[in-house]
Amino acid sequence: MYKYSATQWIFGNESLEDSLKRLKKYGYQGVELAGEPDAIDVEETKELLKQYDLECSSICGIYTPERDLSSSNEEIRKNAVEYVKKSVDLAKALNASTLIVVPTYVGKLAPETNLEEEWHNAVLSVEEAALYAKEQGITLAIEALNRYETYLVNNLTLALRFVQEVNVDGLGIMADLFHMSIEERSMTEAIKNISRYLTHVHIADNTREAAGLGQTEFGPVIALLKELDYKGYITMEFLPAVSNPYVASGLQGESNIFDEFTKQSIEHMKAIVEVLV
Repeated sequence: MYKYSATQWIFGNESLEDSLKRLKKYGYQGVELAGEPDAIDVEETKELLKQYDLECSSICGIYTPERDLSSSNEEIRKNAVEYVKKSVDLAKALNASTLIVVPTYVGKLAPETNLEEEWHNAVLSVEEAALYAKEQGITLAIEALNRYETYLVNNLTLALRFVQEVNVDGLGIMADLFHMSIEERSMTEAIKNISRYLTHVHIADNTREAAGLGQTEFGPVIALLKELDYKGYITMEFLPAVSNPYVASGLQGESNIFDEFTKQSIEHMKAIVEVLV
């Protein structure tokens, strides 16, 4: 019914091939790659994907202070827009349909100027990037991060307002169940509210561990996705307990933990799906 992928950078600094072997072993169909266009060898990556019969489901944009789409500094904004465009090119080269976009950088907890100005900056930046993505046939998915990781777009209601203000066909919204477990009163109602824009889903439990290890009830969300005829990937993004998620990409992890969480996530989600079929 669904295709499953996982974000590769959650596995720390291990090789892409090791990650792909793991995903293939546990029955995944895709991998979400980090949006680092200058660091990815496209041809080598294509060969590895072909070797392990996996798709690149999506590109997870990496939004650092130098890639702040909301910045009051015009040069930083230009750099951020160019970064998104290069990531769109990467997505197209790897046949990924979706690129995740965060309207400000991860870890920015207060505006440099004021909320209204930086919201407006982000809208204009994303509009330019989204028009380019539309030309290339790539969907941008706006991600709402919880209040402890950013200040600008924290929940799906704000994501909906943001996308409607940008107003470019093909711009979508991602539902990340970890962030939603903090910010939404009802996950199903929040998703219903943005359903016409829903283009991507990230899965982690409320502890940000593998699905099924925490308190999140995934069943009602999966039932709703079925009702909405959601066709996108179910993408796992479990992480270690770090305040900034990007720290995970540089960690030296234990492969047995990665195996355990990768297996746990897909088995838990598949068990829920099987009940609903």
